[in-house]
Amino acid sequence: MVWPLGFILSLIRQELQLRPPSWPSPTRGEGKRACLISPPPLRGRIEVGGLIASTLLFLVLLSTSAGAQAPLRIGTILSVTQAPLWAGIDGKFFQKYGIKNTEVIVFSGGQPATAALISGELKINTTGGPAVINARLRGADVVIIARTVGVFPYTLYVSKDIHEPSQLKGKKVGVSRIGGSGYDALIYALKSIKLDPKKDVTILQIGGFADRLAALSSDVIQGTVLNPPFTLRARELGLRPLYDLVASGITYPINQITTTRAFMRDHRDTVKSFLKGLIHGLARFRTDRDFAIQVLSKNLRERDPKILQETYEFWLKVFPKVPSPGPEDATVFLEFMQLKEQRDPKEFVDGSLVQELEREGFVDSLYKGR
Repeated sequence: MVWPLGFILSLIRQELQLRPPSWPSPTRGEGKRACLISPPPLRGRIEVGGLIASTLLFLVLLSTSAGAQAPLRIGTILSVTQAPLWAGIDGKFFQKYGIKNTEVIVFSGGQPATAALISGELKINTTGGPAVINARLRGADVVIIARTVGVFPYTLYVSKDIHEPSQLKGKKVGVSRIGGSGYDALIYALKSIKLDPKKDVTILQIGGFADRLAALSSDVIQGTVLNPPFTLRARELGLRPLYDLVASGITYPINQITTTRAFMRDHRDTVKSFLKGLIHGLARFRTDRDFAIQVLSKNLRERDPKILQETYEFWLKVFPKVPSPGPEDATVFLEFMQLKEQRDPKEFVDGSLVQELEREGFVDSLYKGR
């Protein structure tokens, strides 16, 4: 329980007003005697008053400390998709907009992070995707308020002897797992180059980026989707980029910012300040190469300048200037679940705060002169 500071101080003031007990005014002829009479000692009363005052002072300090120790708890994952958050923290932009204390908790994926958001352990989550949509469909009070990655952050790489899309027919392609975002990206890429994913290729579950790159370089598979730093290594091995999904213009929500409607309603200014810090971090990342490389180096624990340069150039194309969410943040997943016609995207998405910041000129001010 946090006591109101004003209330506690008023109690202290009352307690410190220690008045001696009332004594009869000396009457005529009794003045000398009265002067000789000493009132009972106030020591006990002062000690009790001092004890109470000390206790109340302790409560003041405890109350103040409790207020200072209430951080904004933010959930995230270890992925370059989180670079806007990293930039906001490293650039101290959250503090700049009034959020003095943040606690960032790293989760293994979007699903556990969303569960923590629903439980109240988190107030803001910097991941979204199908975990949030599924949670909302089950009645959870979650909402998407921004989108930081709205394209597939991948490039389709193929074996060194494949030069045309048609040469991929009859070949094997690899994904991390069926149903993941990499799988969806591969399906989109194959369709975009006029190949039928069900008929023209065989899709194998291989594992993570390193495993797929090893399988591609050893000709176990002939195609897979990659992003930095694996794209750099792929080119060093002579593998060929066949289709750039980032440049394709396909909208696909990969990473979003989420909270609960209750927290957004009751703490709208806090959420708005968080978005200010995030968007300022994003703008600095996009416009200050040296700062962005430092952010990536620190958070990825990477020192190789070639890898850092490759990573920055790639994600510079991925991150938007304005992280505005839209209906597709819900409809992409609802369509897959065959629920697109039955549910309103507004149930899942609220872009009002980002729109507000745009109307106020906040976003434009960050890019002025850059």
